[in-house]
Amino acid sequence: MAFHKSDSERVRVLCYLVIGGTAALFEWSLVYLFTAILGWNYLFSTALAYLCSTVCHYIATNLFVFDSGVRYGRKKEFSLVLFVSTLGLLFNVLLMRLFVGGLGFGVMPSKIAASALVTIWNYLSRKKWIY
Repeated sequence: MAFHKSDSERVRVLCYLVIGGTAALFEWSLVYLFTAILGWNYLFSTALAYLCSTVCHYIATNLFVFDSGVRYGRKKEFSLVLFVSTLGLLFNVLLMRLFVGGLGFGVMPSKIAASALVTIWNYLSRKKWIY
């Protein structure tokens, strides 16, 4: 039995949020590991964790949410995903710098807030420009 992606926008958004939630938990775990346990800088930790979770997220959303290769060839699609993800990374790091460095909030609450904001960007940009 082959998996069929839903045509319902609600179901797709729900799947995207479940995958995104899983990727966020993975990302937050990495940030915690890198900062609290390994003692790495929070901005470097944020960037590395974001990159790791983005790769997992890309694979899962292509499997369960978006129809990969429909609008563009896979190479162009992947380059657009990299562009959108790079902007998401930039937003993530800037938000972390603002929340932690500027406002003095803790690393993990800041990471959670930044992730929520960047998730909105990621979904809307992928839906509008890529898939």
